[in-house]
Amino acid sequence: MAVNNRPPGASFGRSVAAEWPILAVLAGFGFGMTVILHDEVFQGAAVMGMSLLLAAGLRLFLPTRVAGTLAVRRRGIDVGMYTVVGTTLVVLGLLVQGIFSN
Repeated sequence: MAVNNRPPGASFGRSVAAEWPILAVLAGFGFGMTVILHDEVFQGAAVMGMSLLLAAGLRLFLPTRVAGTLAVRRRGIDVGMYTVVGTTLVVLGLLVQGIFSN
């Protein structure tokens, strides 16, 4: 038997719209994957890193209630992890491109 965890009166569309921060980050990440599929691996990695830096900024400035699924742990840990991984992807995407380009 399925359990409905939504509050009474909340529609599915409103529940999805309330998760706009993670949807924005996933859209950027998906765009980065599309760039990678077009044989631009390093630029795609940079776009995905920028998406994670967006996640760090949203998690830093939005209240936990509004951040939704971006709020996994405490704010400092979330922001730190998003920033480290995002910066690493941007650096690898932009700097390593010069090493491997002809």
